Amino acid sequence: MEASVSKGNAIVPPVPTVADTKRAFYQHHPRPIHSVYQRVMEEMLVEMHLLQVNAGFRYHPLYALGVVTSFDTLMAYYTPVAHRDSIFQALCRALGHDPEVFRSDAQRWQTLAQGDSGTALRTWFSQPEATLSAHDPLQIELQSWLTPPVPKYSRLVGIGLLTLVQRVFPDGEEQWPTAVQTLTHTLNLNGEKVERDLDLYRSTLERLTQAQAMLADILKGGKAKQPTSALPEVPAS
Repeated sequence: MEASVSKGNAIVPPVPTVADTKRAFYQHHPRPIHSVYQRVMEEMLVEMHLLQVNAGFRYHPLYALGVVTSFDTLMAYYTPVAHRDSIFQALCRALGHDPEVFRSDAQRWQTLAQGDSGTALRTWFSQPEATLSAHDPLQIELQSWLTPPVPKYSRLVGIGLLTLVQRVFPDGEEQWPTAVQTLTHTLNLNGEKVERDLDLYRSTLERLTQAQAMLADILKGGKAKQPTSALPEVPAS
């Protein structure tokens, strides 16, 4: 960990290093993680670490939605099931976050998107030149992204945007790309970067599915002698 520095009479706490964050993660979750998932989790941990130590970092529920969605999707078939929550807790706590806040904010946004707020947002998507509502709770929270200091964008925020759109249009997959682009523009985000990040996220899910299938074969004993190194690489970012 980097040494503390003094600004006037105030002591600025040291900035944790990547090694510090990884060490904290494995202190919170000391059990081994399957090789297929270890790289995915460590890359997600490093991604969150690098974002958080950036001076422009500000927590926002959209980020929480992306973190929770990414974790739950990537770890959907992890066994033993009981370890999933321990890993998520470790991921958050290693960075000084309350995992319950992440879960609560993510669930609240999904609930809003599936209710009256989702209906209101679908109406807004049909006329995106209009300003977001100052009365609808979901649209108010979306607008809070633009409140200075504006949070720093990350791939996980892009995943949060996609998740929100998927909940608002659960049966309209063909509408997702346009809706994501509309929200990206409204929130003053870089549309090309968001699209690249989401393409990489989809690619990661495909690779993980392949790795999970291969791992299932190994665990069944059909390929018991195959070395773990033969599993496909699964980048998280």
